Amino acid sequence: MNKFSVCHLSKFYKPFSGGIESVVADIAEGSNFCNTSVIAVDQAALSAKEIINSVRVMRSKEYFNIAKVSIAPGYIWDVLKECNGQILHVHLPNPLAIVAVFIASICGKDVSKLVVHWHSDVVKQKFLKILFWPFEAWILNKSKTIIVTSQRYLESSESLSQYVNKSVVVPIGIESIAGGINVELVRDLKHNYQGKKIIFSLGRHVYYKGFEDLIEAAKYVSDAVFVVGGSGPDTEKYRMQIAKEGLNDKVYLIGRVSDEDLPSYYAAADVFCLPSNEKSEAFGVVQLEAMSIGTPVVSGNIIGSGVPWVNAHMDSGLVFEPNNVESLAGCLNLIIRDDSLRQDLAVGAKRRFEKYFTKDKSVESIDSIYKELLII
Repeated sequence: MNKFSVCHLSKFYKPFSGGIESVVADIAEGSNFCNTSVIAVDQAALSAKEIINSVRVMRSKEYFNIAKVSIAPGYIWDVLKECNGQILHVHLPNPLAIVAVFIASICGKDVSKLVVHWHSDVVKQKFLKILFWPFEAWILNKSKTIIVTSQRYLESSESLSQYVNKSVVVPIGIESIAGGINVELVRDLKHNYQGKKIIFSLGRHVYYKGFEDLIEAAKYVSDAVFVVGGSGPDTEKYRMQIAKEGLNDKVYLIGRVSDEDLPSYYAAADVFCLPSNEKSEAFGVVQLEAMSIGTPVVSGNIIGSGVPWVNAHMDSGLVFEPNNVESLAGCLNLIIRDDSLRQDLAVGAKRRFEKYFTKDKSVESIDSIYKELLII
């Protein structure tokens, strides 16, 4: 196999649209330096092998999962077949990928060109972290380079504290979605919400996203509607909270927003809010989507997370104190009531995106890491 090949070990891949998986796709499709392949788990009876935008994709059936860890023996087999001295780019957290590389190593396969992409610590699943700690330590020791998405996360991660010397900060970058704005849809959305200021939010409805706080904050923000996209295990809990607080005419749960319509929702919004309150939100790619259009952001000052670095206070948006409804409501009131401030932050958001967070900048940095690795 060509030595200028890179195999990404991801949990899932297209058409799955999770945050990490989107980053994997951008890197795999964007690299001009290497032929790329992706090994992933399949939960939906997709094709076991296919080519997507010149990327060779191999999927293995998930038979079941334990604490969100996929049990997919075919994944390990695919890794064994692909370990021929090419670069292995492992995206973590993903215990299955760590175990697969470990088994490949003890089977005598060449895993010498190993890049670990550290998207997040294991935060909530403490037992899982204890169980897999020896394997995690093994792969971090074995890796040649560890990619981290922000300096803040690198400095706060206990798992990476011993590996700072071989860690490299590469911020996530995306393609601007501004070109996908549908002017008619934007107009319709503004009309549907009767000209009120639109506070848009988006994400999986899970514990660390902070949507409970956003719904609570809505009680203290006047002349605005809250439009919340996404779904998840906590959706029904949010519906009950909205009904209980009498916010049915103010907070709207709209479910999944299609990729085609998403740019228009950001463009229609006066502000995008990421109410996440836990370090599980390590970066917040949705902030980049908003910023690429020039929509200012309100997000939390999550200790140890890259979120408040991505959205710089009084530059691209405002930053509130997590788990503090008063602070969140205060930031939202300030930004929707002060037209001049909001316009300045809108300009700053787009400027900051173009300076730090484009897909080209991210891919170029990662290609440089690959090149250095091949010289060793």
